[in-house]
Amino acid sequence: MQGKGVALNWAYYQISEQIQEAGIAPENVLIAIIDADTKLDHNYFEKVNCAFNHDDKLTGLQSKVRVANLLKDASQDLEFSEIINATQSFRSLTNTVAFGGNGQFCKLSTLQALNDDPWTDSLVEDFDLSTRLFLSDIEVKNAQFDDIYIEQTGIINDNEALVKQRVLWAQGNIQSSKYILPTIRSKKLQNKQKFELLMTLLKPWLMGIEYIIVIYTLIMIVNSAILSEITQSLKIVVVLFIVMSIYIIFVNFVWAILYNKDNSQEKTRLWDVVKDTVNLTKFLLILTQIYPQSAIRYFNSKNDWVKTNRQEESVDPHIDEYKI
Repeated sequence: MQGKGVALNWAYYQISEQIQEAGIAPENVLIAIIDADTKLDHNYFEKVNCAFNHDDKLTGLQSKVRVANLLKDASQDLEFSEIINATQSFRSLTNTVAFGGNGQFCKLSTLQALNDDPWTDSLVEDFDLSTRLFLSDIEVKNAQFDDIYIEQTGIINDNEALVKQRVLWAQGNIQSSKYILPTIRSKKLQNKQKFELLMTLLKPWLMGIEYIIVIYTLIMIVNSAILSEITQSLKIVVVLFIVMSIYIIFVNFVWAILYNKDNSQEKTRLWDVVKDTVNLTKFLLILTQIYPQSAIRYFNSKNDWVKTNRQEESVDPHIDEYKI
């Protein structure tokens, strides 16, 4: 099964033809990509229009994403609303805000300026598009705003489906490695833009190095413990491993505090923070397998795409006033 790229390009050319026949200027047309199961605030599109009307230089907009299905485990909503949002906020400072699939808008004139099919067969066709726009000669300015957000359903009680989804995303990130050299060589991009883009593009390979170090360290620990007595060096390695584990849990604890502070109308409760910390840590542990699997798929040229089934359950009872 092919990715979304083919379908999106078909729709793009249909819209372009109709806009031309109607005599409408492409710079006054926004191409929106919103999943069918998305829930929107009643004035969502008004906010989007205001953003583009307020800033003539704005060429693209990515909505913030909230994830439903969090009555028992809010990990996916925490990931999107805090961790990914923090990443996009940093990208706002470097003008490298990336498209993230659901809830994205781009001016038709900007897409037409590519002089190519906007979407490729990449497994992360959204990130691929925004990266190609930044590398092109087009003046690009993407943004994300706190008050423009969508709610989409997530994946609960199905770790296999969750891992499958994230493996495809990770494989798409590996596919994007072809933009590393063009980013380095780009004369258009500023250094801060190159830095942010390269951190994203290099992530799969940095993760690969991390896996090798962890596996090698564990082998050395087991080998030393079995074949020889516990040495001072082994003690240091074990202590470092414990310290790193505590650090990771602490970072997750901070994310949980921020999440509860942003989403609770009452005083933040310690139990909720602890629960979200545990769930987030478990969630990230489950996802540690995605890069090895995605690398295997990539090097075996398995590029098929399967839409992940989601379950519906609202994160915000007030947002379902408007549903696609």
